[in-house]
Formats: sequence, structure tokens, C-alpha cells
Amino acid sequence: MISADKFLTPARELGFNFFTGTPCSYLKPFINYVIDTDGFDFIDSVNEGEAVAIAAGATVAGKRAVVMFQNSGLGNAVNPLTSLTYTFNIPVMVITTLRGEPGGAHDEPQHELMGQITTELLETMRMKWAFFPNTEADVMPALKLADDYMKSTNQPFVFVMRKDDISDYKLQKKPAVSQKVLSVNHSDLFELGYKERTTRTPVLEVIQKELGQDVAVIATTGKTGRELYEVGDLKNQFYMVGSMGCALAFGLGIALVKPKLKVVVIDGDGALLMRTGTMATVGAYRPNNLVHILIDNEAHDSTGGQGTVTGGISFGAVALGFGYEQVYSTDKLEAFKNILGVVKNSKSSTFIHLKTQKGSPEKLGRPKVTPAEVSLRFAEFVQSK
Repeated sequence: MISADKFLTPARELGFNFFTGTPCSYLKPFINYVIDTDGFDFIDSVNEGEAVAIAAGATVAGKRAVVMFQNSGLGNAVNPLTSLTYTFNIPVMVITTLRGEPGGAHDEPQHELMGQITTELLETMRMKWAFFPNTEADVMPALKLADDYMKSTNQPFVFVMRKDDISDYKLQKKPAVSQKVLSVNHSDLFELGYKERTTRTPVLEVIQKELGQDVAVIATTGKTGRELYEVGDLKNQFYMVGSMGCALAFGLGIALVKPKLKVVVIDGDGALLMRTGTMATVGAYRPNNLVHILIDNEAHDSTGGQGTVTGGISFGAVALGFGYEQVYSTDKLEAFKNILGVVKNSKSSTFIHLKTQKGSPEKLGRPKVTPAEVSLRFAEFVQSK
């Protein structure tokens, strides 16, 4: 058993100072020490997959990030670990616990199966892992192993923490999350019939023209990223592939690390429904440089046009309820253009709900740049700001 500082102090010396994740009793002293200690940033996540995406964004922005969660939530992190960090070559450190360890301490029944398969699952995902060091002598060799692997491969490294690896540490202060009494009063300005609305490509053309090339733009998975690439391939654009629903968390990680850079996330209704909880994290931290644009065509356009359930949802009211500071809604392209003219110079966490109809160019291509190439040039752009 070691105290939290015996691992965290040398980790910080290696540059690991951005932490995000979800709680576990095994991790309690570790998370508490990070929250209490100057020199560390801790972002409280609503789920494990979101934490991975936030850490990925922070890493692209120049931080060395650590994700922490209980192994029961490893399944929630599989998608971004296999289609975001792996695909885009984004090295984050992961610390997962081993609840339900075979032959270990008695644990709750819900941990039994995951405890048996945690390390096998990591190996199936082709993730390099090691047990968390539980003696002072093992700390530096373990950190060196992780550091060398991450630098040489640009891939994540996972530590598996067992019961009593870390001695107790009681939290001295609360996380620095803004608290605000909210009063929600929002009316959606939707006036057009479905077939009267614009499709997605004209919206992307307006975004690119109005916002220019000095903002970071993250396009959600599917046809949104493909159409943005067709509109014009730029180094300030990140085309999310896979990791559906993670675009907002990825953008949040960037926005928190680069407060002087305007970060624009172009989301889709299907994707946002998958990880709506990230809006709560945005509302809690309220980065004043984040603009969240929802292009809502009420359909999974990239997979055949199947309907979503957004026809009766007021995302503007939802955004206000979660704590966004500035909210707009429209179904008119000209009004959307005018809104962009306002928000590009504003300093507040902003949500724009734009209703569209489904539909894409008939011969829609795919990016000719690889995800790894997109990630590298996008990171260079973000870190230059």
C-alpha cells in the first residue's frame, strides 16, 4: 500500500496533471488528493466514456491526461477507447479499479463477472496494461513503463488498481464546479414545415464562412464530418469518426485547456441523445469559449434515415436547465447565420438548436486524410493558440 502522493507527485513531474473520471471507493483517496492539491486539474465526469473523451480533448490541446473509473464502467468507455483514442492516436493514461477480483476480497454480486474479465477485456481491446504499483519502489518503474509506451505508440496505457493499493485520504475541499440557481424560460422559434427546412450541407457552409479558420471545429460522426470535409478541408477541423456522442466531451476538454480559443462543436440529434449527460458537465463548468451547435434533422441520416425521438424535445430548455448561459433555437438558415454573428464574439457557454431536414449530396465522399493525420494537424493548430 502507498499513499496517493507517492504516485501522483512523480506523475505530475512527468506532466500528468489533468484528471477526469467517475468515483470508486478504491479510487477515493486518489481522487480526493487530486482535488485537494494545487497543480492538478480535476474534471468531474458524468460517465466513463465521457471522461475518456474529455481526456482525449485535453491531450490534443497539449495536456497529459489521466482517466479514472471503476471497472464496472469499463464497458461504457470501450467505444471511445476503441474508436477515438485508438483511431486518432491520442495517448491518455487510464486507471481502472478491479472490483470483484477473482480470489480477492469479498465484493458485491454485480462486480463478479466484470472482475473476472477486466484484464481479458483490456487485452481483447489490445490495450497495454499493468497492475497499479502498491509499493514505493515500484512507482517509478511503473510510471516509466507507461510513459515510454504512450510516447512511443501514441496509445493509451491502463493501470489496474486493486483494493488497498492506496491508503486513505479524506477530502478537504469540494470540487470547483460553479453553482447557480436556474430558472428556465425558453420558447423555441421553429416556424417551418419539415420539408421547408434546409439540409445539413448549407448549414456547414455557413459555419465555415461565418466563423473562419481561427476557431477549433469538431464535427460529430457520420455524414456531418464527411460533408464538412467536402465543403472544405481545413486544419482547424476535426472529423469525428465513431465514438458517437463524444464530440461535445472532446470539445469540452479542449475548451477547458485553451480558454482563449473558441471551440465549436457541431453535434447531431442521434449523437447527442446517446450522451446527453455531457450537457450537464458543460453547464457545470460553463467554459465561455464553447459553442455547441445541434443540427437536428430528427433522423439517423448516416444509417438510412431512421427517425430519432427529437421531434418533441426542446433542447433549448434542456440546455438552460443544465446551465448553459446562452441558448438559441431556429429552423431558418438566415437566422442561424445571424446567431453565429453574435456568438462568435460572445464569452459564454452557448447552445444553438437548429432544426433541419434530412438529406445529403448524392455522391458524398469520405475524407482522404486519415484520422491520425487529422488528429496531428488539429493538435498543432489547437496548441498554437
